[in-house]
Amino acid sequence: MSGHPTPVISVVIPSYNHGRFLRETLDSVGTPDRATEIVVVDDGSQDDTSEVATSWAEAHPGLAEVRVVHQPNSGLAAARNLGLRTSLGRYVVFLDADDRLARGALNIGAAALDRHPDCAFVFGRCLMMAAGGSLLPTPSQPPIDRDHYRELLRKNYIWMPAMAMFRRTALEQAGGFDTRVNASADYDMYLRIARVAPIHDHAEVVAHYRQHGENMSRNASRMLHETLAVLRRQRTFIEGDAASRAAYVEGWRAWQDFYGTHLVNEIRGHVASGQWMAAGRKTLTLARYHPRGLGQHARRKMRVRLSGRSSHPRP
Repeated sequence: MSGHPTPVISVVIPSYNHGRFLRETLDSVGTPDRATEIVVVDDGSQDDTSEVATSWAEAHPGLAEVRVVHQPNSGLAAARNLGLRTSLGRYVVFLDADDRLARGALNIGAAALDRHPDCAFVFGRCLMMAAGGSLLPTPSQPPIDRDHYRELLRKNYIWMPAMAMFRRTALEQAGGFDTRVNASADYDMYLRIARVAPIHDHAEVVAHYRQHGENMSRNASRMLHETLAVLRRQRTFIEGDAASRAAYVEGWRAWQDFYGTHLVNEIRGHVASGQWMAAGRKTLTLARYHPRGLGQHARRKMRVRLSGRSSHPRP
């Protein structure tokens, strides 16, 4: 850490082939009031991720200590864990390499953690962002001022990791991110921590969430499988708690409907383009994790066929 004070805040940026966004992401860190370090984890990228991070650090020597660490392509959860182990700050933000922090985000998060010393992490809001960086209309995100764990059972109101700032101790006590549920490891982390420790909603915009064709959340089959696996793990802890059990059931159905609808659309796209094997695999996933959705899909398909026949009767 030569030339830089010991960091208070660590910004961990996992990157896999997102070098084209990385300079903008690094710029968004800004000039926080607290000593800050940036750890870029190159997760086996085939692009210029490492070169972008290195050149950015050389061009901004006074802003923050920047380090680049490498791992073979091991996945997002493993990359976050490596960044956590490598970093030193007592407050930690996980910023995906295709997203941005909003102006003043680190100051907002650190001040909120200072005001709430009992809280394991604090979180705010994000704005949606187009692939080119322009901000998009964003649905309302109501405040969550109580029952944080139960509300997380109902839905993941922390839409992307950079909305949260963690205490390092809470992350370490939780054992880091679970690589077995890579696509939903952030949701798993929020649930595990919120179940045992207070968290706080400061409600300020702290991040911009980029929407583009490579978002992991667009893989509906994987997201449906791993998100339900994450939620299922909580069943042990809610037995005997009727309110939490009701929240769990509500959340289970909501995730089924959300990713199930996306999965049905993917299946239709595969069928339309003649990708029968992909359609078959995803149909099996839908049947296993959302059989109700499979039935709805079949009934809708039959209604469409019948409607077509009635509109164009045979001679």
